[in-house]
Amino acid sequence: MNEKRSHRERLSLWFRGYSINQLLAAALLFLAVAPAQAGWEVQWIDAFEGEGVNWDNWTAQIQANYNNEIQCYTDNESSLQKNYDVSDGTLKIIARRQDIACPGLGNQQREWTSGRLNSKDKREFLYGRIETRLRFLNLEGGTWPAFWMLENRIAEHPIRGDNDTVNWPNAGAGEIDVWEWFSNDGGSYITNFFNVNGCGSEFRPTYAGGAADVQDFHTYAIEWSADQVSFFMDGNVVKSHDISACPQYKEPMFLLLNVAIGGNLGGAVDASLMQATMEVDYVAHCTTADNSATGCNQTTPISADDDGDGVGNSLDQCHDTPAGTSVDINGCADSQVTETPTTAAPTPTPVASDVIALFSDAYNEIDGVNFNPDWGQSTIVTQPMLNDDEVLMYTGLNYQGTDYDGNHQDVSGMTHLHVDYWTSSSTALSVYLISPGPQETPYPFAVEQHQWISTDIPLSTFTAVDLTDTFQLKVEGNGSVYLDNIYFVNLDGEPAVIDSDSDGVTDAQDSCDNTTVGAIVDANGCENFAPTVNLIARQDGSSVSQIDRTAGVVSVSATVADANAGDSHQYQWQFNTEWVAETASSFSFDPNDLDTENVSITVTVSDDGEPVKTAQQTLQLAIQTSQDDTGSTDTGDSANQSGSGGSSWGLLGLIGLLCLGTLRHALNTCRFANSSGRSDKPNTSDVLDFQ
Repeated sequence: MNEKRSHRERLSLWFRGYSINQLLAAALLFLAVAPAQAGWEVQWIDAFEGEGVNWDNWTAQIQANYNNEIQCYTDNESSLQKNYDVSDGTLKIIARRQDIACPGLGNQQREWTSGRLNSKDKREFLYGRIETRLRFLNLEGGTWPAFWMLENRIAEHPIRGDNDTVNWPNAGAGEIDVWEWFSNDGGSYITNFFNVNGCGSEFRPTYAGGAADVQDFHTYAIEWSADQVSFFMDGNVVKSHDISACPQYKEPMFLLLNVAIGGNLGGAVDASLMQATMEVDYVAHCTTADNSATGCNQTTPISADDDGDGVGNSLDQCHDTPAGTSVDINGCADSQVTETPTTAAPTPTPVASDVIALFSDAYNEIDGVNFNPDWGQSTIVTQPMLNDDEVLMYTGLNYQGTDYDGNHQDVSGMTHLHVDYWTSSSTALSVYLISPGPQETPYPFAVEQHQWISTDIPLSTFTAVDLTDTFQLKVEGNGSVYLDNIYFVNLDGEPAVIDSDSDGVTDAQDSCDNTTVGAIVDANGCENFAPTVNLIARQDGSSVSQIDRTAGVVSVSATVADANAGDSHQYQWQFNTEWVAETASSFSFDPNDLDTENVSITVTVSDDGEPVKTAQQTLQLAIQTSQDDTGSTDTGDSANQSGSGGSSWGLLGLIGLLCLGTLRHALNTCRFANSSGRSDKPNTSDVLDFQ
């Protein structure tokens, strides 16, 4: 039927069935978003058009066990109880309630199975547009599906030994959540990226139709560069972040698709829930192109790929890869990646008078240095020429000494030990400075491959060493390593950067200066991470963003997530300006007892770690009275990101507000505060006792 309708009739039909609050939320979202940029071409896409998972693209990560989740991840795509189903052009990841001795977790007993796919070492991407089209079919409590990304040096399965030794969320193991959703707060979803230096951020776009919208297909995407990451839903920007100062997100990342059950965000599982399904239409990666494409999907132009290795010509550094060869992000097979440096190490710049050189063509080396003393090592030592520059080469490194026992050196007037290294295979590398005794202290390198790395190590790092009487160096590690420009240097009195416990945080900033080696720490050098907290208000059994004065008791609950799984938490509540006696994770009040039109509820959550970390969040709610029999309405201001208003506005009133931009002002009145590090404590004389 193709009958024409007036503009007002079409608006009336569109609005029909939606509440005023839903319409306002949609309008606010419309004002806040912008369309995606044009100009993309597909570098890679999995449209799930076969009869099973394409394992050239994905790995089933069955060892994953995080966030207090209760499922067992499997690789099952064939049994009647399978967790992966590729059919009718989509991938279904299915979580099932069933008892299992979980193979990936040492046969631990679990009550749920599910699926978690990642593309590590198979499909990894650096910048561009990452896009998926998916939906989640269940609204029952306890589910936590996600489409997300991790940097490829993270120490998670599969471990190939290509320097994937970095712990989350440090540089090399950063995380971007393109879309994650949990049923216990289903009216919105989460975009997030994590950064230990404080530039990570979470944002929760709202679904116009509430939680039920997650059951419909939507496209979710990011557009990513070294300076910015922008998040998209259905082609519109929902949030952008400046990441120019972040050390994360500047290395290749791989993709993950999974359905978690329970855990920090999934929460309590609905007793009636037997299975939960995420359905994925496609996943794709695009780079910029000179065309008008605004998305990254099956209709987007495909990049030319002359050697058919899955890496487009514009990104391919090895254009003649043999057919069927597995390649890296640059389109190169392992055999095509150079095993030796093609250029010499950078030329040193310090003046000779500030240098004591052990090995360097740039300076006069001290006499009496033995670069291959017999210490029982298996390392093979050679001194090849590289572009007219002599270098040290360690092949099959376990440990190797450099001995100048006949010419001890007082280096107390120097500030640093300089070392250049290059490796294609080492994943662990440390250098020791040694004085008689022997007294020695290691300095571990954060190994980077396939490039010359120049490192100035503060001599103050070598705490056990007598700097007035040094006579040996030792290198420990694995693989094969090239070394050059090994010298002590005075860098003009620059302050030494000291990291006594080698946790990546200098002593000047380290609040916990005796951290265990290898521990994950925060920006202050401590193993205890601050929790995060989210507030949800419920009235008459439903989550609300504004309060009906006549609809009964309001319950406000705090949901806490904590990277330190063993932490317990204490809660302090503040209602408007008064402290509340309640110390549990929730409290209730009756709005009919209040004579105000707005309430502000703040919770401060403290963990029991060392040192104690806190998080704080404030929820602001407007109070209104339901429309009575005469049609009169008592309205309040908007709360959080949900608009509010009397139904007596009418359709034309709503359109007028949209046209006049009044909703932009309404948006600016919404507040959702979230900060950490609260130090003030409640005054017992100010404490109120609520229900």
